[in-house]
Amino acid sequence: MSNSFRFEKPPVITEYIIQTEKLPEGEEHRFAVISDLHECSFGKDNDLLLSAIDSIHPEAVLIPGDLISAYPKADPRRTMHFLKRLHEKYPGIFFSPGNHERKLFERIKYTRQMMLFKKGILKAGVELRRNTRDKVGDNISVYSLDLNHDYYRRVIKKRVPSGMINCLLGKPDRRRFNILLAHDPDHFPEYAEWKPDLVLSGHVHGGLVRLPKLGGLISPAYRFFPKYDSGLYEKNGVKMIVSRGAGSHTFNIRINNPPEILKLIVRGGMTTDGKERQRQ
Repeated sequence: MSNSFRFEKPPVITEYIIQTEKLPEGEEHRFAVISDLHECSFGKDNDLLLSAIDSIHPEAVLIPGDLISAYPKADPRRTMHFLKRLHEKYPGIFFSPGNHERKLFERIKYTRQMMLFKKGILKAGVELRRNTRDKVGDNISVYSLDLNHDYYRRVIKKRVPSGMINCLLGKPDRRRFNILLAHDPDHFPEYAEWKPDLVLSGHVHGGLVRLPKLGGLISPAYRFFPKYDSGLYEKNGVKMIVSRGAGSHTFNIRINNPPEILKLIVRGGMTTDGKERQRQ
């Protein structure tokens, strides 16, 4: 059982422009953001996905978790081959774990898949970033948060303790524009306490079914109408963008909810307003 699906159309590209005074006027950085691919493919050999990323012309590629799917019989090798092709074009890849990657680390029944994943990511030349900080240019930092699987509980939410993110990542450098890759948007209040400038999340798959005016129907934690399902949010001056995700697993249910990757532009300027534009 592969639990992966093939799409014959490219993903939707949703564009966000974030302006910040932490970058000089006129400075601009462009990123492609891929969340929740779950070993799915777009056309033969993921050519449609690569073409969509090429159209963004990214400086770096940000992956906030769940590139693979954690099932004992799943095979990540096709996705690792895609990652290798992606890395050959875009050496700056920042890949942080989601709950499916965490399962590989924590549960013995995924030992075979973990070995394939480790071999594949090594061959791709990409390092899984776990509670690390990386720099992009002179003014941007990318932090990759890795929480253990307890923080992805269903039904009953386990809150991230105050100060824990600071212990894992250290204090953010306030002089720089700080991006936090954090897979589960449900912990946004805790992320906002740490005070990054921008959080990038996924995990919720847009709520699977999207209803007009109501948004996503259900989250992976089995909560109806999740608060953070898709789009741009703000709390205490911290912004969060939640991707609807590029793929599906177990059941390919995406009603009014096409697969999505993000085009993120961080631009120097006087305002801090987020702008959104969607295109096919």
